[in-house]
Order: sequence, then C-alpha cells, then structure tokens
Amino acid sequence: MVAKRWLFLTLAILIANPIVGRSEESPDAYIWLDVHTIYNFSDRWRYEGDYGYRPELNGDNAELYVRPAVRYRVNPWFSLHGGIKIEEKTSNEAADTFEIRPWQGFQFHWPEIGGYTLSHYLRVGEYMTWQTQQGGSDFDFFIRARYRLGLKSPNYDILFKDGVYLTGSMEAFADLESPLSDMYINQLRFFAGPGINVSASWRIEVLLGLRQERSSRGVAFSTDEQILRLRIYYTFN
Repeated sequence: MVAKRWLFLTLAILIANPIVGRSEESPDAYIWLDVHTIYNFSDRWRYEGDYGYRPELNGDNAELYVRPAVRYRVNPWFSLHGGIKIEEKTSNEAADTFEIRPWQGFQFHWPEIGGYTLSHYLRVGEYMTWQTQQGGSDFDFFIRARYRLGLKSPNYDILFKDGVYLTGSMEAFADLESPLSDMYINQLRFFAGPGINVSASWRIEVLLGLRQERSSRGVAFSTDEQILRLRIYYTFN
C-alpha cells in the first residue's frame, strides 16, 4: 500500500508540476468556491448541477455562475455529458460580461490499475458573451474545445473509513478556428489536491491550481492565475 501511495504521489506531482515550477511574477490569485449537486434518476441518467462564486483575492474581478448538466452512463467506463453554463463576470480592468454557454462532451475511464484511475474528458462549448455595463452592446461568439486528463487514487482509511483520496488534472483548451489547421492550444489549467469522503452524501476537495495562457501559436505560456479551489459535492440519492 505504501508503494502504491508513493506511485500516485509521483504521478500527481508530474501532472501538477507547472503549479510549483512555472509561476510568473504577480499572477492573479483567485478562490473558487464550487458546490456540486448530484441526483440519480436511474442507473444510467443523472443530474449534475454545480454553482459557484470565484472572486479575485488581489483585485476586484469576480465570477458568479450556475451550470446545470445531465450525464448518461453508457457503460461503467463511458458516459455522455451535456449542459449549459450561465455566468456573470465583473471586472475593474475590462467590461463586465454576461455569458451563456451550452456544451456537449463525453468521458471515459481508462486504464484502472490497482485502484488508480485515469479519466479522459473531451467537450465542446458554444460561448455567447454580452457586455453588461451601461452603454455596452458588444456581442461575441466562439466555439472552444477542451480535453482534460484526470488522475484519482483509491480511498485511504484516514480520518474516515475510506475517507481520503488524492486527485489531479491537466486540461488543455483550444478555440475552434476555420480552417482547423489554424487551431492551437491557447490555455492550460492544472489542479491537484486531496479529497475527503465525509459520508455517503458529502464529499469535499481542496485543490491548488493555476491557469496559463498564450496569445499565439509561437508564444510561450505564461501564468495568468493561481487558484485555491474548494469543491463541495452533495448526492441526494
């Protein structure tokens, strides 16, 4: 068991390495407070809604959102996922915006070795954004794809029975351009941290993360945001 834990920690550090190794000067610091709710309609269908507030610690920027979603489980390792995000952003540096973002995706889990699971998640979102400050009328529309590689450990008997696990993820974003040959990865996002299974209904994760961006294909990524993320999960049934 000790060897397996060290194996997971090594993989998690590799995934989250940019968090500690590529920080730039004075990146924005955010707290993400996210609440996830799950309701199972059947063995295959379930509702997965999340709602959150994400303020900037060293500035006046903030994001408030709701994101209802539905998941269809095709089999134990593959599922289809879709929903819509409604978001309002306030900023002291740019225009305040209101965004509606429908999205569609799929996820599969592979491989699973000794309780350590890799997950692969691909989704496409249609971004519709309006300026909301007085006098603003600009509208923007674009389509963005994202791929997330996730890693989750088995549960460890710490604090609670089967109570603690470790998780990490690396996510890449790309705007879908025309032609597709012009498409490039313009954003990376990394998270890693522990999770706690408080009960059959409640689960909590505390994650450290960063977001990196670049403006063109030939430019190096720079750290734009450092993030402390608190995720609270509640399953109704």
